[in-house]
Amino acid sequence: MSLDYNLDFIIDKSKKSNIKKAISILEKAYYSHQETSSFFLDPFEQKVIDQIAKKNNIDILFIGGNELSERKIFVANFYYEPLFEGNYLKILKFSSQNINHPDVLGALIHLGIDRSSIGDISILNDSIEFAVLDEDAAFIKYNLTKIKRENISVEIKEDNALNLKDLDYLKESGFVSSLRLDNIVSLVLNISRTKAKNIINSRLAKVDFQYITDPSFMLKEGSLISIRKEGRFIFDNISGVSKKGNYHIEYRKII
Repeated sequence: MSLDYNLDFIIDKSKKSNIKKAISILEKAYYSHQETSSFFLDPFEQKVIDQIAKKNNIDILFIGGNELSERKIFVANFYYEPLFEGNYLKILKFSSQNINHPDVLGALIHLGIDRSSIGDISILNDSIEFAVLDEDAAFIKYNLTKIKRENISVEIKEDNALNLKDLDYLKESGFVSSLRLDNIVSLVLNISRTKAKNIINSRLAKVDFQYITDPSFMLKEGSLISIRKEGRFIFDNISGVSKKGNYHIEYRKII
């Protein structure tokens, strides 16, 4: 008997491929009745895996170093609860005030660490913390010694707790003729619809963690829009409709 699931609703092919890899780990737990753990998943992937696990009566928990972490791994058929997260992932830390998220991610990938082995990267006031799979922690500690010409000293946190910085938002609003993705990208970036379409067609835009390449894709209130090199925006709600039928929407840029 195989797991019962359907992935036909997933638009992003790369996302579907990643979820299938996670399902293979879930299947191992299902057939062996033994504890298994995964690589890091984004919130969309977590939601899909959680639904499949519940549908197939598999006990599953998600952990990422902090309850509010965005990227998490799952542990299926866990032996004990609460889980000791240090058995599955480690939180690493180093001091710096001049290094940003892309710098850290790029340095880790340059070391040969797969993106799926890296969790949240938290940029704090005078330090940086990030989550990685337990199996990669020691290698990173001893080999990640420089980022952007800055010498760093990485340590593994004893409490294994990831500190996250509170997000700041810039509230904005404006009119759009429809809730199509190209319309809203045009608004939030203050660019023409033609340029917005080019961004979408070039796989530079995600909606709720899926790459969307259809400019006519319709957004829903609460959608998270991520645009490479431009940032992330939350489409909060429709606050009104003009006499001409245009929607007045409210959104926030994450800063």
